[in-house]
Amino acid sequence: AVFSAFLNNTPIVAMLLPVSEGWAAGCNLSIKVLLIPLSFASMLGGMCTLIGTSTNLVLNAQIEADPNAPLKPLSMFSMSLVGFPAAVAGILYLS
Repeated sequence: AVFSAFLNNTPIVAMLLPVSEGWAAGCNLSIKVLLIPLSFASMLGGMCTLIGTSTNLVLNAQIEADPNAPLKPLSMFSMSLVGFPAAVAGILYLS
């Protein structure tokens, strides 16, 4: 989740697939048990920063383009006030 706050989610999941496979094999678990939590953790981490997901960037571009927008443009960590507690709660729930 920490990596996906600063990088795109898809490469993070792709990079951690071999790690998950090795962990599942070492613990005699099915890989299926780890794939959904891995995906959800990357999504939860992406909620914490402006560059965490492309959706955040699109939203910020729309806010900046609208002179009558009800919000100020977002800063890098403006989403962290909501995203970080939500990510922590979600990861605790997944574990």
